[in-house]
Amino acid sequence: MSLDLDTFLQHTPDAEKTIIHTQKGNRRLQFPALLVAQTARQKLFVTLEAQRRYVTHTLADDNPDELELDFVEDYAEVEGLMEDAGLYGLHDGEVGIVYHNLLFLLMNPAVS
Repeated sequence: MSLDLDTFLQHTPDAEKTIIHTQKGNRRLQFPALLVAQTARQKLFVTLEAQRRYVTHTLADDNPDELELDFVEDYAEVEGLMEDAGLYGLHDGEVGIVYHNLLFLLMNPAVS
């Protein structure tokens, strides 16, 4: 049974969601994204568009106030971050969080 996206987003804490802004030609697009994993330096979001994309927010090494945003193309990088966040326990000394939002994404594969 599919969950209602609008209801789910309404009850999701602000810290666990974001809006990803992209530009295609002259059009600006916005996609909601859910936080699915977090370590001390990185957050992994998944966009809620028909073809989901992984996006990382990473704190810069030299400036903790600076945030780098990247679309992740290599699934091995996604897997590594999920491991670091605790999907398989402790990995490389990182301790992080895997969010319940991952369950929503697994239960609703075609949210658009």
